[in-house]
Amino acid sequence: MTHPDEHQYPPPGPTGWPPPRTGPRGHVKDAPGHGWFGEATWDESYAHQGPHHDDLATLRSAYRLLRRSSTLAALGSFVVYVVLSCWAPDLMGSRIAGELSLGMALGVLQLVVTFVAVFWYGRSAQRSVDPLARAVRERAVPAGRNAGAAR
Repeated sequence: MTHPDEHQYPPPGPTGWPPPRTGPRGHVKDAPGHGWFGEATWDESYAHQGPHHDDLATLRSAYRLLRRSSTLAALGSFVVYVVLSCWAPDLMGSRIAGELSLGMALGVLQLVVTFVAVFWYGRSAQRSVDPLARAVRERAVPAGRNAGAAR
């Protein structure tokens, strides 16, 4: 007995060649040259490529430092505000001037701290990270190769 779609699909290819790429648990990976979820696999031959590798490592560390410091500044001040609101409501409710309480003043200060952190992030990126990125880009792509490409 045959079914209507029995011969609709091509037969599977020969098994055993090329050997299937397997992941950490023995599952066959989907695409050659890519790890799980589509990320590129790290090839050890690219681990140390001289000055390009050093430039990229410097760029990564500068960007990481910038991200962490600005995130900690904005998020840290917010966490202090929330902790004070939860565990010291009398302190946060105390009047500073007229109807202005300490909690309200610190809430407005949160906006100021956030804007300062964003401004500082942009200014620091222009001074420290962008020149490094420009240098890495200029060394990686020689002048003239993509001279007409929009940046």
